[in-house]
Amino acid sequence: MSERKVCLVTGGASGIGEACARAFAARGDIVIVGDIQDAKAVAVANDLGAQCLALHLDVREERDFEDACRIAQERYGRLDVLVNNAAIVGTLGPIASIPVEDWDYSQNVILRSVFLGMKHAARLMTPRQSGAIVNIASAAGMISGYGPHIYNACKAAVIQLTKSVSLELVEQGIRVNVVCPGNVETPIHTGVTDDRWKARMEKIRAEHHEDQAMPRMAQPAEIASAVCWLASDESSYVNGHALVVDGGMLAGRPWRQQPPFLREFHPTRR
Repeated sequence: MSERKVCLVTGGASGIGEACARAFAARGDIVIVGDIQDAKAVAVANDLGAQCLALHLDVREERDFEDACRIAQERYGRLDVLVNNAAIVGTLGPIASIPVEDWDYSQNVILRSVFLGMKHAARLMTPRQSGAIVNIASAAGMISGYGPHIYNACKAAVIQLTKSVSLELVEQGIRVNVVCPGNVETPIHTGVTDDRWKARMEKIRAEHHEDQAMPRMAQPAEIASAVCWLASDESSYVNGHALVVDGGMLAGRPWRQQPPFLREFHPTRR
């Protein structure tokens, strides 16, 4: 049995991040749950067991990443896995109405955070010549029309940043990959993080029912499975890869929505 890994998950108190934390813990790994939702992070860490730890981690702040990596080193002696998950939908609306300060705030949470996480994880992983970084982007980073301007742009940048950094860090034994989810049933997908998100999700779920070949939204655990695979030794030859987990959304228009002449059998040979 392979040695259990030390994993830091940002935004680990809810949504995809919580699902990743639970999936890693189920494999026997040590999990550091980083989040600004302190009470929720503590609840998740306590639920996962004594091997897990909750930390206040504001992904906009370099000092918080420095502290998280220092604690990982002091308590566990290493950091094996970083999951850069924390994000927000970002500022909404037409381009002409977006305040610069809102744009900058959104960019800091969605994109700058990934840079900061990789920067400090690399410093900790490099001496051991080992590690895996998994960033969370989005299918919206590959095709427009599924998110606001800032979200689309930053998630596209996360994908490209992942590929660029993967070329550098693989020479230090560190693999860097990115997961691109489609529609996932999480609070962030509704634009709210309080208890209202479940009511909003009912409407969103119905809207997305016909959007893609697989007529449902993903569960966070389904995304976490992809993240855990990329972080594991099972994917030891995978690097710089954007793994799309979207139920076929990017593949194209669902078969059931295509014109009847394409779906009906018409022999071509006479």
